[in-house]
Amino acid sequence: MQAPHKNLLIITQKVDEDDDLLGSFVGWIGEFAKHFEHVHVITLGAGTPILPSNVFVHSLGKEHGAGKIIQTMRLVRYLWKYGRNCTAYFSHMSPIFAIIAWPFARLRGAKNVLWYLHRSVTARLRLALFLSDTLVTASKASLRIQSPKIIEVGHGIDIQKFATQREWTSATRIISVGRISPIKNFETLLYAVQTLHAARYTLHVTIVGRPVMPGDHAYFEKIKKIGGAEFVGFVPYSEIANYYRDADIAVNLAPTGGIDKVVLEAMASGCVVLVSNEAFRPYLGSYADELIIDRNDPQAVADAILNIQNKTTEELKAISRILVDCVRSEHALGATIKEIALIIVSQEQHLI
Repeated sequence: MQAPHKNLLIITQKVDEDDDLLGSFVGWIGEFAKHFEHVHVITLGAGTPILPSNVFVHSLGKEHGAGKIIQTMRLVRYLWKYGRNCTAYFSHMSPIFAIIAWPFARLRGAKNVLWYLHRSVTARLRLALFLSDTLVTASKASLRIQSPKIIEVGHGIDIQKFATQREWTSATRIISVGRISPIKNFETLLYAVQTLHAARYTLHVTIVGRPVMPGDHAYFEKIKKIGGAEFVGFVPYSEIANYYRDADIAVNLAPTGGIDKVVLEAMASGCVVLVSNEAFRPYLGSYADELIIDRNDPQAVADAILNIQNKTTEELKAISRILVDCVRSEHALGATIKEIALIIVSQEQHLI
């Protein structure tokens, strides 16, 4: 292992391995600790993560009810105090963090780096990109903004966490993971399941996730009435790998856009994936035409599920192996963090 590179200051929303949306970032922090002498993490709220001894978590107190004014005052104090001798300020997912960190990074002579991937392009994102030395992302397909500052580094998937020994005696267990939201289009999957159940096909469908935004709750009530699946709700990130291990097929009907982390996690676990996002085509090899489906056509989804169920054990093993190898080569956690660390310690810096 290379010698560590000074210190790193990270700003993130939450440090909690049990959080279903942000829990994976705990693994990132642990990996960053291999490349820097000290890692200071400023977070809105924290759980009780187990981290290396050179990682120091500084909560703004949201988990204890601290208001926004108190959180902002703490953030400014922590940015100055813990930014001393830092090579970079690394903001995770929130452009506002990179904007606030910019003057501190300039004063300290440190880099200002933002990790971001989302379909939306806001004025805040544009400003954060302008004030950042680098924006790192899983894939440029995950963004709808262009700049020479943008570097793709993979999604940082913990391969060991999701590794699964599969026997492939059948392909009857289906899983779909994600926030319960209209953009995920769960109803198309549920109508496909109705068609298959009516034709006497055996399969069990599990939907993992919960409504988060106000409009999600009405949508959740709507799809529950369709039926045909077990809705398990919130699952801590620390336990999500077990659900993938108990599934054969993972279905994700989000539209074409960014590379969805939950699909890569399903692939890393060896599930055969069915997606409607064309951005995954390069990752699916010669099986892409079979695994990319129309997100609005229940019959097409049903046919794709049957196509997988009708494959031989050897074919299922081959597809599974291709998907696992793809995540390992393109999106492995260690490689992603190593590349970000190298970007951080490189000499080039944009002066604004």
